Amino acid sequence: MKYENILKHIGVLGKFQKILIAGFLLFQLPACCQFIGQVFLGATTDHWCKTPGIADVEANCSSSLGFENALECQEAQKNRSIPYELDSDGNLVFSSCKRYAEGEGGSDVNSSASSDVIISCDSGWNFDRSQYKSTINQDFSLVCEREDLPGVAQSVWFAGLLTGSIIWGSVGDWIGRRKTFFLSLVGVSISSIATSFSPSFEVFTLLRFVTANCCYGAFLMTYVLGSELVGPKQRVMYGSVSAMAFSVGYMVLVCLAYLIRDWRDLQLTMSLPFLPFFILFFWFPESPRWLISKGRFGEAKKILERIARVNKTQVPENLFDEGEENTKVPHGQTEEKVTTRPITQLDLLRTPNLRKKSLIICYDWFVVNMVYYGLSLSTSALGINDYVAGFVSGGVEIPGILLSWWMVDRYGRRFTTSSAYTTSGVACLITMCIPPGVARAVVAMVGKFAAAAAFNLVYLYSVEIYPTVTRTMGMGMSSMVARVSGILAPIILILGKYWHPLPLFVFGGSSVLAGLFTLLLPETLGFNLPDTLEEGEQFGKGAGLKLCCAGNTDKDDDKTVKSPAEYAALPTEGNSPNDDVMV
Repeated sequence: MKYENILKHIGVLGKFQKILIAGFLLFQLPACCQFIGQVFLGATTDHWCKTPGIADVEANCSSSLGFENALECQEAQKNRSIPYELDSDGNLVFSSCKRYAEGEGGSDVNSSASSDVIISCDSGWNFDRSQYKSTINQDFSLVCEREDLPGVAQSVWFAGLLTGSIIWGSVGDWIGRRKTFFLSLVGVSISSIATSFSPSFEVFTLLRFVTANCCYGAFLMTYVLGSELVGPKQRVMYGSVSAMAFSVGYMVLVCLAYLIRDWRDLQLTMSLPFLPFFILFFWFPESPRWLISKGRFGEAKKILERIARVNKTQVPENLFDEGEENTKVPHGQTEEKVTTRPITQLDLLRTPNLRKKSLIICYDWFVVNMVYYGLSLSTSALGINDYVAGFVSGGVEIPGILLSWWMVDRYGRRFTTSSAYTTSGVACLITMCIPPGVARAVVAMVGKFAAAAAFNLVYLYSVEIYPTVTRTMGMGMSSMVARVSGILAPIILILGKYWHPLPLFVFGGSSVLAGLFTLLLPETLGFNLPDTLEEGEQFGKGAGLKLCCAGNTDKDDDKTVKSPAEYAALPTEGNSPNDDVMV
């Protein structure tokens, strides 16, 4: 019996799945905080040189000195020891990295500088702590000659995601989703908590790399397992709600950062919530679909019976076909080890149809990650403070995800995904032609809105395109490509100083191209997930640039749903893989 038909008997979204998915969604909150956290951990603040002989603001600024408030005293201190310079806009401001050579002779902040000789900061820096009590920039002096190091740390974070994509995707298909989740959960819990006690920037960066690696592994396993435990229609719901949970996590982070202004306390606060998820050890099952693909039918049957028991349903008597049961292998060995060579990411590129689909999916991931993070890093153009900008940036994603959720079961995966990419690209290209201001910000947010929808859809599409035996491997490979674009996004923004429209031109052009390439993928709405490499190769052969939309998806699943193998065997005339079968 096909796996989707088994799910119909035991419940496509019963009590068991709801409890598990609720845990997965809660996991998104601390995970998102780690993904976006450096926005606040490494926030930029005003800074100026410390001068020997002039005490810190807190010690000097008192009513006895005749100042009405600390701000007046701070300005007087700067006038005493800090020279002026022109900023990039031509405005006269206090220097951040220079001081007068003399001024050590006394602590009278009302006196003027006693020398015109200007030198680099040699005694450390004072920082404006009115908004942030401490950041990594302040604690590790990441300013002036070291001002690029926070960007390096962010690149290292993406490198951690990249390696996590490679490692945990393969591990998930090798030892299973359950073991992989808990291994990566141990890693992210230890490394993220230890980060808050980092004694140096180097240690901080190394721990962030490990956190990124393990956090992505745990995140990937929850997404894949959740998608494999529900029916085809429920996969859309789960993917969309999961994406919205990530956006909510972004807004939760903003609220935490507003309340907690010390970076160590903030890092610890957003890391401790990982610990309760070890409770899932007693509820987290292995994926029955993965077990079946490995020929471990006995273990799969026990888990399916457990799900049915909680859902108050019954497992069908003819759970597996006689031919499937006869392919059982000894416990501890997989079907691949007995009958074939080990499966790797290269198998996604060996055959023409699977190769075409894999390359398109990888390009889609590359583009959406670049556009999403490129636009996210540009939110300061809104002209509002960090907390409001972050909250708006997270909040604008939710309507995009909801719209994609509404469309994907009515107009199909292919058309909806293509539309999201194209809309995001066109919005970026239009933004190039609009001068800075409210109109430009609004159009840019339309691009972010569509990019969030595309991110949600590419996760769903990838799960349905890749066969079960390489699903987490394929997701890991796609995510690996996406992390490369995450590293490139800040570089593209920097190159904008040579040609201002360049970033939006790259984001817009590549996104429109991704929308066109997506039309070459087969429609997956209404079809069972492919399990083997053979089914993955056969599914959607001959799909081309044909716009097609799904019909009413509320019809009886039992009467119309077809597996990829059955679908490929149909006559090509009138029932090609480009035509939609309604669920």
